[in-house]
Amino acid sequence: MADRIRVGILGPGRIVRRVMKDFHRGTGYELTAVASRSTERAQAAAREYGAKYAFGSYDALAACAEVDLVYIATPHPFHCAQAIRMMERGKHVLCEKPMALNERETRLMTECARRQGIFLMEAMWTRFFPAMKKLNALVKGGAIGRVRHIYSVFSGILEEDPDSRAFNPALGGGALLDIGVYPLMACTQLLGWQPETVQAAWAPASTGVDMRMAAQLTYADGATAQIMGGMDASAPSHLLVYGTEGHIVMEDFWHPTAFSLRGVDGRREEYVFPPEDEGHHHEFEEASRCIRAKRAESPLMTLEESVAVSRITDALRREAGIRYPGE
Repeated sequence: MADRIRVGILGPGRIVRRVMKDFHRGTGYELTAVASRSTERAQAAAREYGAKYAFGSYDALAACAEVDLVYIATPHPFHCAQAIRMMERGKHVLCEKPMALNERETRLMTECARRQGIFLMEAMWTRFFPAMKKLNALVKGGAIGRVRHIYSVFSGILEEDPDSRAFNPALGGGALLDIGVYPLMACTQLLGWQPETVQAAWAPASTGVDMRMAAQLTYADGATAQIMGGMDASAPSHLLVYGTEGHIVMEDFWHPTAFSLRGVDGRREEYVFPPEDEGHHHEFEEASRCIRAKRAESPLMTLEESVAVSRITDALRREAGIRYPGE
C-alpha cells in the first residue's frame, strides 16, 4: 500500500463538488482517480480536482491498481451494485449516505464486505466532526445523566420538481432518505439503533415520495425521540438532547462547530470548534485510519448501525405506504 490511501471517486456529481472544497485539508489520503459513465465528464472532474486518472467507466476504476479506496457518490438506488462491484475487485468503499435503498441492499453490501475482508463505511459525514465526537463522548460519559429524550429536526424549502432527484421515486427521492437520516442517525448514535417502536407521520409530494417525514421512537429503557426531515418547511437544524442531569443544545447539527451543555445545577459549558468549509475530509481521515489499522469497519459508524438504520427507514416507509420501483 502507498504512503497515503489512494482515493478514487465514483460519480463526480453535485455532492463531490462540495466534498472537494476541503478534501485536501485532511491527512493520510490523496485523490488518485475519478470515474464517470462519461469520459468527458471524468476528464473535466479530474482536471478540476487534480486527479491523476480519469476513467469513462466504473469497471476501469475497479481495475486500477493505484486506487485503494473508492468513494461512491451516486444516488442511493445504485449504491448496492456499485459497492459490491468495487469490493469484489478488492477496493475498500466509503459510500455516501444513505448506505442503500433499503435494509436488504445494506445487508448485501455488509455481507460482501465481510466476505471479502474489505473496509466499508457509510459516509455519514456529520458523525466525524470534532464537535459531534465531543458531544457523543460527553453524553456517553454521563455529563447530562441518562438520556431521556432527543428532539432533532433538519428541514428546508425545496421547490417541488418531478424531474429532480429529490422528488423522483426511481432515484429513491423523498425527505427521509435524503435529509431525514441526519436526525435519525443522531438518535441511533446517542440512544442506540434498536428502538422498540417506530411511528411515522408524513406528508406526500405529488410524485408519491415523502415531502416531509416525522417519526417518534421509543426505547426499552423508556427513552424517547422525535425527529423530522422535510423539504417544505423552513426550520433550524436543532439537536436537543435531554438527560436526567442536564441537556445539550446543538445548532446546525448536520454541520456542527459548537454546542452548549446546561446542567440542572445551573452550570453552562460552551464548546466551540474551528469553523469548517464543509467538513467532509473528516470521514476520509477516519476511513484512512481504519484501513491502515486493518479494521473492517469504523467503530464510529459500524455496519451494524447502517443495517439497523435501513431497517428503521424501511419501517417508516412501510407505515407511510412508500415503495420505490423495483422493491
